[in-house]
Amino acid sequence: MCGIFIKREYDVVFYYPQHFNRGSQDENMYFSHLINACKQEGRSYTVFEEPDFSLNSNRNKNATPFDFIFVLIILLRRMFNSEMDARTKDVRIGVFLSKTFFRCMSFNNVVTISQSMVSIFRGINSNCIIFDVQHGIIHPNKKNYLIEKYPDKNIIYNKMQLLLSGDSYKQLMIENDYTKYFKNNSHVIGSYIIREDLKHDSFNRNILVSLQFTHDHSNAENILLLQNLEQVINSNDDETITFYLKDHPRFNFDVNLTDLLSLKNVKPAPIDIDDCFKLCSLQITAYSTLVFEAALKGIPTILVNPLSKYDYFNKYFSYPFSNEIIDFSDKLFYKKSSFMVQEWASSYYSDFDKETFIDLLK
Repeated sequence: MCGIFIKREYDVVFYYPQHFNRGSQDENMYFSHLINACKQEGRSYTVFEEPDFSLNSNRNKNATPFDFIFVLIILLRRMFNSEMDARTKDVRIGVFLSKTFFRCMSFNNVVTISQSMVSIFRGINSNCIIFDVQHGIIHPNKKNYLIEKYPDKNIIYNKMQLLLSGDSYKQLMIENDYTKYFKNNSHVIGSYIIREDLKHDSFNRNILVSLQFTHDHSNAENILLLQNLEQVINSNDDETITFYLKDHPRFNFDVNLTDLLSLKNVKPAPIDIDDCFKLCSLQITAYSTLVFEAALKGIPTILVNPLSKYDYFNKYFSYPFSNEIIDFSDKLFYKKSSFMVQEWASSYYSDFDKETFIDLLK
């Protein structure tokens, strides 16, 4: 043994937080196609899973728990001088880990998501390529990515490269980057989310409500989202319509949904998102990424968003229409809307390009 690891050499280290285990087998769907590509092309890899002690999501049986190292990193962060910036702390901790627990492990590439532990890995290996896989939507004022036309310092300092899902995202990043960093350091590899045959040919009276109640918002913002949703549901006069509530993966339970779920026409949504799309032919949300996933299946979304600073789909992505529930009862209008949203989403989410991903690896 050498540290806690047997001496190993890997082409790729995959690292992600536990709450991304959203697949039917408790896998990270954002990584599954990348891992399969490595298997098919004979690239050696290992997968580390960061624990999230605040959630009850299941662990991935095919990933190595990073629990001990994660707790050690938290403790070491607290021991460093409080005046030291967060990135410098993490790089120094990474250097320490490279001489201890990781001293017999070598790797050429790191693939992360949500920029998890990027400075730690930069400290462990100053020469590796660090890729960050896009999850959710990226826009010109996305925290940790682009702020006021400049890439986040963490991206620049760690020499990170972004793996994007579609050409329109890359174009959006380039057009809003004064430094032109993303022109050469962002790459379109596509996504596991793909364009499919239309799920529905008419409005079946079932509506998926993709909720956005998380700690990303203040309590006041979450309450405003709830009140706005209650208004939409209570103003619906068609008793044949059923609303299915789908929690955000990081739902914080600070918002009480008991009153909503007590209504006759409101029910919990299926756990699996594919089952949700099979069941529901229309979606309501404030700004969930599921707008894109639904669109690729030809399912239109009604945007109900009282928070102007989160109005991404109108401000940055030019969502193709703004209609009310009653409009979709017209079968011809529904079909036209299905084709329209699917075409719109396709430039943001293309099919996974295995060759491009493999060629990027060092």
